[in-house]
Order: sequence, then C-alpha cells, then structure tokens
Amino acid sequence: MRPIFSLLIICFLASCASKKQSIVFHSQLHHSHCGGAAPTEETIKGYDAPNNIDIIIAGKKDSMVLEINGSLEMKLKSGTYRWYQENKSVETNELLERLENDLDTNYVIEGAECINQWKTKEDGVFTINEKSDAIFLTLQYKCYTGILPCVKYIGPRYQ
Repeated sequence: MRPIFSLLIICFLASCASKKQSIVFHSQLHHSHCGGAAPTEETIKGYDAPNNIDIIIAGKKDSMVLEINGSLEMKLKSGTYRWYQENKSVETNELLERLENDLDTNYVIEGAECINQWKTKEDGVFTINEKSDAIFLTLQYKCYTGILPCVKYIGPRYQ
C-alpha cells in the first residue's frame, strides 16, 4: 500500500511541475525623446512606437513568437526565458543587404562581425514561477537608428 501512495505523490508532483501557467505579456517598442526642441513632461516619458516587429521567446521548456504591441495572455511552464528580436534569426548577409538597401549616406553600417555579436545577445530575460502573472517586455527604439543593429547615424553631409 505504501509504495502505491509514494508513486501517487511522485506523479502528482511531476504533473504540477509540468503545468503551464497563464501569463499576461505587455510588450512595446519604446521610443524616447530625440533632440530638437526641449522635451515636454509627456515626451520625456517616451511613447509606444507603431511597429510590425515580432519577438522570439525561448526557454528550455517552451518557446513562442509574438508581436511586440500591446497585451497578450499566454501559457508557459515555469523557468527562465530569453527574448530576442525576430530579425536576429535572419542570416547576417541578408540583414546586411537589407540595411544597405534601406539606409542612405547619413548612416554607417559597422559590418558582419558586429551583427554576429548583436545576434548572440538577448534583448531581455525573465523568469516564470508560481507567483508570476504579468511580464513586461520593452524594446528600446534608439534615436535616428531605431532598432537597427550596428548602425551609426552620422547626420547629413553638406557639400
């Protein structure tokens, strides 16, 4: 009788450990104030920039892709997760080609080595446990270059 009771406890604990938990993700592309006129109280806080960017959430037990705008309820298992911009999954040569086609002489691209280093770094880390109910994911939009990797704005060149 005792071995059956022990087996039931082990099965119960295993099922608890593998259950997914409902989490609300709040995600945004945050755009801060960029030069020009002195910032107002409202522009100092920044704003949520419209976008069509997806992010990849990766963990040992679960992974998913979600759009970075607004709120979404998902179920995930407990654990540590890292999140990345989806364009980090694009081949380096393709990403360089996109940058070269999209940018003009106001920008300098730092090259493939810089992009490869950028691709290995997560944009954020979070942990899900039994007390988790909401996760906030904020991707920072940089002045003049946005979220473009390895790009420097050098401004217009006057002749």
